Amino acid sequence: MPRKGLNEAEYKAKVDELYNGEIEVVGHYKSLTQPILVKDKYGVLSLPLAKQVLNNRPGIKAALNQTEYFMNQLREVHSEIAEQLTPASEYQTMKTKMLFQTRFGLVSAVPDALIHGHCPNVRSAVDRKDYMRNQLLYLYDNKYDFKIISTDRHVGKCILICPIHGEVEVDNDYIFEGCGCPKCNTNWEKSDTLYVIKLSNSDETFYKLGITHLNENGIPRRYKDYKNLGFEIEQLYLHTFDTYQECFDKEFKLKQLIKPHLYQPKTWANNSSTECFGVELLEIIINNL
Repeated sequence: MPRKGLNEAEYKAKVDELYNGEIEVVGHYKSLTQPILVKDKYGVLSLPLAKQVLNNRPGIKAALNQTEYFMNQLREVHSEIAEQLTPASEYQTMKTKMLFQTRFGLVSAVPDALIHGHCPNVRSAVDRKDYMRNQLLYLYDNKYDFKIISTDRHVGKCILICPIHGEVEVDNDYIFEGCGCPKCNTNWEKSDTLYVIKLSNSDETFYKLGITHLNENGIPRRYKDYKNLGFEIEQLYLHTFDTYQECFDKEFKLKQLIKPHLYQPKTWANNSSTECFGVELLEIIINNL
């Protein structure tokens, strides 16, 4: 038990000693029986009695902003999940569901499940059909529209609305392979290979990531496009995944890293340069492959 009559310097020294500097006293200390504000790496905590921090380490229940505190905890253990979620309701307990806004729609998730690495998906969505439609709009960069019949990935179907062929009913498994309109893409090859390359010519040098499929000679199909634009190609990374979805998911995460700092090449349209970046991001990308 702490001794009575600690002055402010002694109290702060005691807290620092107990927690090796991981908890900081940020409020004005008056006595052990008065309220105090302390701060750890997740946020600010409000304690009714200053002596509480000397007896037990405070946690999320004492946080001034429990939602922010939880998100900081999640960010520490699963930053890749935290980056996808914006809280849309307040934290209550680790076992009580919260609402989160994601790129594809509103989802409901238990904080404890997130802490243990379970990322929300279409099954967590408040509106599953809207969530899946937004996934497909993103996957195809708004080339098609979609009407979702069923959100089941294995036996479900949706209607792809092609600007050329109109409404075409397709299997969900098929459409999530990146196949596009089956009437347009009669000779389609699945993009299951991720690449990172250095592109250079006499005017500029930059880097690009992307997904494609391999030709019969083992060369990525997209390389021909870059050579036709006059670029020399240096391959830095090439990997073929077991499924298209794995390849797409990896590319999606990498594109999130470069999104704030995209490089615009001089020789192609802006809307096709969303995967180009400068040398300052190369190490970050390589470390996340």
